[in-house]
Amino acid sequence: MQADSILAALKIAQQSGTSFTTETLADFDLDGVNCERCHNTGTLLRHDPDGTTYASECPCMAQRRSLRRIKKSGLGDMLQRYTLAAYETPDEDRVKIKAKAQTFIKHPSAWLYIFGRSGSGKTHICTAICSEIMKNSEVYYMSWRDESTVLKSIVNEPEYEEKIRKLKQVPVLYMDDFFKGGCTQADLKLAFEIINARYCESKLRTIISSEMDIKEILNQDEALGGRIYERSRGFIIKAPSENWRLR
Repeated sequence: MQADSILAALKIAQQSGTSFTTETLADFDLDGVNCERCHNTGTLLRHDPDGTTYASECPCMAQRRSLRRIKKSGLGDMLQRYTLAAYETPDEDRVKIKAKAQTFIKHPSAWLYIFGRSGSGKTHICTAICSEIMKNSEVYYMSWRDESTVLKSIVNEPEYEEKIRKLKQVPVLYMDDFFKGGCTQADLKLAFEIINARYCESKLRTIISSEMDIKEILNQDEALGGRIYERSRGFIIKAPSENWRLR
């Protein structure tokens, strides 16, 4: 990280009344984006006539943070491979899925729920959607099986609230392999806590991939399934039955 970016980060922290910590510094990770507005410093500077200089965070930082989160999640390489351009449409079903994805990207507040067997292209289309949305908004990738296991293990610990707050409040949440392997009462309780918080905030967007039909979730928990169904109406997609990995 460049020295001038560190100084800019410090100035922003001071102006906002927050302390400058290692977490603040991590927010100024400048990899992955070429921004002509801030020239990859992560900050925009304004100089007043009296000689005072003000620093503000460049909008590109939201995209940089999203890239860092997705890379850490293991989706980094897939962002390059799983694009809309690379999504093959050899049949009418896949043509419709791609068109639906393109419509969803432009929708300001809708949710998307895609279900189907493993290998049916769910991760490809969801990753491609996230890649496009990240150009203008912050995205967080949640591997349901991994993160739910951690959250359930610390549900009575102080750090639980901090970890789950991200899932409740991030502008766009991508929940991958939702209820993979089935769901217990603890899974249903955790899912409802996250989904209900996001359901109550109309501007938060949620993308969910699962092997479970939405009807199966409604049978497991009507309140949970009903919220997902309502917010995803118009963007509930059944993935093709073919396993792409076995072609």
